[in-house]
Parts: sequence; structure tokens; C-alpha cells
Amino acid sequence: MFQSETLVIALASVTAFPEGAEIGIRMTARRVEGVNDDTWEDQHDVLFGHRRHRFRPGQSLDDSVIRFGVRFPDGSKATTLDDRPGRYESPPPRPEGPILDNRGGGSGSGSSRSANSSWKLWLWPLPPPEPFEFAVEWPAFGVPLTFTEIDGAAIATAAGQAQPYWP
Repeated sequence: MFQSETLVIALASVTAFPEGAEIGIRMTARRVEGVNDDTWEDQHDVLFGHRRHRFRPGQSLDDSVIRFGVRFPDGSKATTLDDRPGRYESPPPRPEGPILDNRGGGSGSGSSRSANSSWKLWLWPLPPPEPFEFAVEWPAFGVPLTFTEIDGAAIATAAGQAQPYWP
């Protein structure tokens, strides 16, 4: 998805379920000469989910917020910044369109020279059985809006083979 001298963001996995898919993201950062302690700590905190920003409509979007999104061939799209009324109700109301929910990050390891992190996103509903786009953007760390094509047919096939853990 994205690679620079100091940061790699990779779409590592897609796990298909009958009604949606879990998207696994791996991020690895390395500290190079000239990166001050504050910048490194900021990046480290975001990579490990220690500082999660909640974006609310009407709020200005901070460049330190990492953004993920999907765009389907019919033009419908969803981002991790979308507001969904009732999202914190129990049970939440069934959404009308696609959603991409950031389930957070944090599992990983780090040192004064590098950091690794895993993030999980939930995509609902299953994407159509055709190619669609996955996007990432993270301005504070030099990640421009970057698109990767994903094979929706492979996800649909895997979802058709999914079995419940228990009857």
C-alpha cells in the first residue's frame, strides 16, 4: 500500500465472514537520523493505538489522524472517519450503506529505532465480487492518499466457504 524511507503500511490480510470482512493492516516504522524524540514518540503512540483520535463531523481533521477507506465499483464508499448515528447503541442499528470501522491497533513491538503494529478494520457488508479500492492517508507522517486494488471475487468466494465456530 505505502512505503517510504521510514514507514511501511501493508494490507496484510482479509478474513471473510458471511456478512463482512476483517481487514488486517501491518505498520512498521523505523527511526532515521534527524528524527527528533517528539516526532518519534508521536508516531510511536499512533502506531500502537495509545493516542486514538475520534473525528466528529464539523470538527477540523488533525493531520495526525490515519484515514482508511474503501470505494466500490458502484461509487459507494466508506471511511474510518464516517459518522454513523447510533453506532454506540446496543445493539447498534443496521447501517444503510457500507461501513469501515477502525477496530484499533496496538499489538506489536517497539524500540528506540523501530516499531511494528497490527490494526484491524471491519468492512460491512461484503464487497461486491469484483475489484474495489482500498485507501490510506496519513498526512502527518507523509502518507499521501494511496489506493490499492482488492479482489472482491476472492473475498466473496472465501465468505461462501465460511463456517460458524459453533452450531
